[in-house]
Amino acid sequence: MSWIHIGRSVRAIRLRLRLRQSDVAARARVSRSSISLLERGFANRLSVATIEAIAAALGARLATRLTWHGPDLDRLLDADHAALQAAVKRRLERWGWLVRVEVSFNRYGERGRIDLLAWHPLRRVLLVVEIKTDLVDTQALLGAMDLRVRLAPMLARGFGWDVQRVVPAIVFLDDRTTRRRLAAVDTLFDRYALRGRAAISWLRQPIEPVTGLLWVTKLTTARVVRIGAQRVYRRRCDAGP
Repeated sequence: MSWIHIGRSVRAIRLRLRLRQSDVAARARVSRSSISLLERGFANRLSVATIEAIAAALGARLATRLTWHGPDLDRLLDADHAALQAAVKRRLERWGWLVRVEVSFNRYGERGRIDLLAWHPLRRVLLVVEIKTDLVDTQALLGAMDLRVRLAPMLARGFGWDVQRVVPAIVFLDDRTTRRRLAAVDTLFDRYALRGRAAISWLRQPIEPVTGLLWVTKLTTARVVRIGAQRVYRRRCDAGP
């Protein structure tokens, strides 16, 4: 990431919108000096939250990417996603759900895939599950979930499932950053009112009507392996509540 490039981009957008630095500062609820620092390429002196607020005030979005050992980071993230997906699938099947993995769709140009599509044959409930290892773009996530819920009954018919109601569910991999970000945008997840252990209990007995489920879960019960003086936590793929 080039802070100078970001600064120049912010300035170009601001000028295109015919805004003063003070106007952007008021919109973003930051100091005018923060706008000046960012535009001059000194973003490293600001918090990421401040930069994101300034970008949002201009109708832009900060997109960051962390790299590590070439493609190794992507493989590491994919491994976390796959492990959590597999753990949730096992639990759903244990509770009587029929589960399909990575169900893709392409309808009138709307393309995507559903991490887990699960059907409860006794209750005729269709569960649309999204697995997330972190929370980056809340609006994009919620918009994508609405699309999947709308198309899910059509996909279920392809499996011969007779669906009475559709319930969306989001499962987050537990870490401090994700919990902090969720707390900051909690009201946007009002539809996902059943959470944590209550969500787990409902999945065991999906009787009452619900609008959505959300829970944050760990992959492991920590088994500590000591390497030198450093403690390393080895993962066991079992999603807890």
